[in-house]
This record gives sequence, structure tokens and C-alpha cells, in this order.
Amino acid sequence: MTKPVKRRRYTSAAREAQAAATRGAILDAAHALFVADGYAATTLQSIAARAGVAVQTLFAVFGNKRELLRQVIEQSVMGDESIPVNESAGAMAIAAEPDPRRRAEMDAAMSRTIVERVGPIVRVAREAAASDPELARLLDTIKAARREEMIAAARLLAGPGKPPPEREETAATLYVLYSPDVADMLMGDYGWSPARYERWLADMIYETVLRG
Repeated sequence: MTKPVKRRRYTSAAREAQAAATRGAILDAAHALFVADGYAATTLQSIAARAGVAVQTLFAVFGNKRELLRQVIEQSVMGDESIPVNESAGAMAIAAEPDPRRRAEMDAAMSRTIVERVGPIVRVAREAAASDPELARLLDTIKAARREEMIAAARLLAGPGKPPPEREETAATLYVLYSPDVADMLMGDYGWSPARYERWLADMIYETVLRG
């Protein structure tokens, strides 16, 4: 008599990996379609089809399209590390750098990378929010969280062994300098290259935050 074949059980780690892969596929699909077609024209069905999942799966993971957009923006900011920017390896390297000019350059390089990722999806969200009050409120919440993050960013820029800045203007200055709108104006309206924008950003961080 042959022994019954035991069903292979998925481990908890395997299930978690599969869930993370599914979530990532949905976020990637949503990002691509939102940017290509706009928020209003992009349906959950089209996102699910591009991601290769059932619509019910998309609902189970994200709930609705606004929440999906919120998480697309969040993921665009965090990048591949999938952790808050101020806790990333790049941010830790900036905080540990003793030379203020080098800190400014490193911070500008990281900020340029983020703004290039997040700029297109932020433009989509802003355009959609103009006719969607709930989405407008969501963007207000994102902006408020971003203002809080600027306090942590200012502390990182202070450098090793330095007390955190106490001036509200420091966080407000970074809020403006890091804005995708500023990047759009300089690289779009003025036609600056990304490298020139990065150099300008490093100079501004150094002059207004680290020397100011």
C-alpha cells in the first residue's frame, strides 16, 4: 500500500512573501495606470487586470481607490526600502556625515531621487483632488504628515552630535525645498537638468539650513 501524499503546507514566511508580492504588483500597476490615464479614468478593474489579480483581492488589500492612491504615493516616497525616508540607510548616512557641505550634497541627491519618483503621481493626485473633496482631504492629511517629517529631516541634517534645530523656519524651509512643485518649476519651466537641480538644492540646503 502506498503512503498517502502529504499536502505541502505553506509556511507563514511564504504566505507573507506572497502577500507582499501581490501588494507590490497592485501598487506598481496602479502607479503606471494613474500616471498614464489619470485618476478618474483608471478603474479598479483595470488595475487588477494589469496586476494579474482578482478585483476582490484588490478590495481586500486596499479597500478603495483613494486608499490605493495614498499608498501609491507613500510607496513612491519610500522607494525600494519600503521604510520611512528618515529611517532609511541613506538618511542614516547623512546623519552620520561630519562635513556639513557633504551632508547637503548627500541630502540633495536623495531628495532628487525621491522627487523624480513621486512627482508624477503627486501631479495626478492634485488634479484629481480639484474635483474630489474626499481626495482633497486625503491630500491635506498627506501634507500634514509631510510637515511633521520635516522636523525629523532637520534633525538628521544637523549632523552627528549636534542639537536638533529649534526654529520652525528650518522645517518650513525644507518643506519648500523638497517640494515636487519646486522641482517642476526648475526642471520644467526653466528646463534645468536633474543634475543642475540637484546642485542648486545642495547649495540651498547648505546656505539656508546648515549655515543659516
